[in-house]
Amino acid sequence: MKLDSRPTTTAIILLVLTLRTGFSLGQQSVFTGSQQEVNIKSFLSDICDNNSSLMNAMVKSLGTEYIDRNLHHLCTEGTNGLLIWIPAENSVNIPDLNSKLPYIGRAAASEDFSGYCTYHPSNGTCSNEHGDLSTPLMILGEKYPERYELRDTTYKKWTNSTLLGSPVLAYATLKNREISYKYVDQDISYLADTRIEHRLPATVIPGLPLAIYRGKVQAYQAITGETYYNRVFKTINAIRYMSPYTLVNVTVIGTEERDYREFRAKLVIVYSDEEGLNWSRVLTSIEGATIETSLTNTRVQYGLVVNSKDESQLPSGAVPSSEAPHTDHQYPGRPVMAKSENIHIHINEVELGKVYPGFRPFAIGAAIILFSVLGIALIDITRRVCRNRRAKRLNLGKYKYVNAS
Repeated sequence: MKLDSRPTTTAIILLVLTLRTGFSLGQQSVFTGSQQEVNIKSFLSDICDNNSSLMNAMVKSLGTEYIDRNLHHLCTEGTNGLLIWIPAENSVNIPDLNSKLPYIGRAAASEDFSGYCTYHPSNGTCSNEHGDLSTPLMILGEKYPERYELRDTTYKKWTNSTLLGSPVLAYATLKNREISYKYVDQDISYLADTRIEHRLPATVIPGLPLAIYRGKVQAYQAITGETYYNRVFKTINAIRYMSPYTLVNVTVIGTEERDYREFRAKLVIVYSDEEGLNWSRVLTSIEGATIETSLTNTRVQYGLVVNSKDESQLPSGAVPSSEAPHTDHQYPGRPVMAKSENIHIHINEVELGKVYPGFRPFAIGAAIILFSVLGIALIDITRRVCRNRRAKRLNLGKYKYVNAS
């Protein structure tokens, strides 16, 4: 007998989907009926009393990377997230709720200090100096953001640049092994390391993902409070006129600078998107600074040219010069043949723009002024010619008595 397993498989799939849906609804039911504490400063000024028994009560953290802390920590350190009042009946769905610890609660309909109490999850009671509260209760929770977005960044006009030094990026050796070669060129790869540190307000929690946007496109992903590293391999071309059977050591050196730039930007604080709640994203205007360390100029330095072989190792017909190796294009007594390969020199656009920092804006400004003056002069000349022709045609001005009898 052949059994059909399709109904069993379908039942299993439906069971898994039902469990997942129930778990998702259970997670979301934590925030059903929750209320956000809008005026946090006013709330802390009312509840932060060193003589109160609430100072040892806990504030439930709603972030997986953070632990619960008592009210004393909240009063002294403040909060970088959101304060949310959660219905006490939903406490069974709050993840990692320690039933042995007391938490801060209040009556659902009360917003004054007399309504705050110490909530005990073990028996579901909330008590203060006035006794136990039997009305619907709320538990105080602290919800931390999941990530940040930095948008609409506008840098200030001036940049403070500091020259750090000239690090050695790579080594290479150029060798001319052929008699007919007039020059030798070689591509040298080096590591261009850029480091960017964002100085953000103290309210930004370190260690969370930070997305940097340029326009509407995300440029790169960083971590708040940490340095962002961007490592790219680049290529520079070393070319040298060399005598046959000579070599020269080459060093690639760059100029490392540190730029400090202040900016204004929009900081988007992203919380977990809970359905039906309106505090998943918060937009604030901030001021900060970036410290960018990068290479502004890369160049090649050549060492002394030396013979690569002695006289006994040279092939027949090749007689080395008794003089010191030379690097010009003249070879006495020997015809010069062009190298078959084309010269290829790689010039990076970033390096080309930073050969003389600040030159490009001045050049653009001078070009605008020059063409503006030329344009005004041409317009004035055209206007004068047209005016003289019209006066001559109508016998006006200095042409009035020219054709008079």
